[in-house]
Amino acid sequence: MLLGIGAAGLAAWIVGCTATVKEPAAVADPVSVLLLREALHTGLVFPRETELVEFGFGDWAWYALEEDEWYDALPTVLWPTRATLSRRVIPATDAESARAALPWLDFVELRVERSAAERLRDRLEEQFAAGSGELVQPPGRSMQFVPCEGSYWFGHNCADVAAQWLEELGCEVSWLPIRFDLERAP
Repeated sequence: MLLGIGAAGLAAWIVGCTATVKEPAAVADPVSVLLLREALHTGLVFPRETELVEFGFGDWAWYALEEDEWYDALPTVLWPTRATLSRRVIPATDAESARAALPWLDFVELRVERSAAERLRDRLEEQFAAGSGELVQPPGRSMQFVPCEGSYWFGHNCADVAAQWLEELGCEVSWLPIRFDLERAP
């Protein structure tokens, strides 16, 4: 009985750790950026001339090196570990074609200022290039990984970093002490 109550409390706490994202109110030159939501991952997808590019943040060992056995979970979330920046090129040009290319992912379209999106995308590309000496691409995956500054743990995870990126794009993101997911504000 006590275990069931604890599990229910944990589930409510996790569900309650979803921050809301509100697009900028006034955008002079809009472009769509996609908030990507997948089971345990949150990332941002930016347009490029003929394709989309996704960036994400995670734990280097778990996410990049695929050291993802059950016993690897505790160090990944309980204390700061080496972080990774991920990148995936998506053969699509908009939200609809991204959904068709990767139907198992949830994409939320957000309209932001084009210059802000280009500036952030370029900065992330530069950061990715800076770590390219340690680039990892696991077999059978389209995602590439490089180590990056900072650390990953439950107090600073992919949803937190995506929230910081969205704030750079002029979005408002609700504050939560622990954030596991992001969703568009109603």
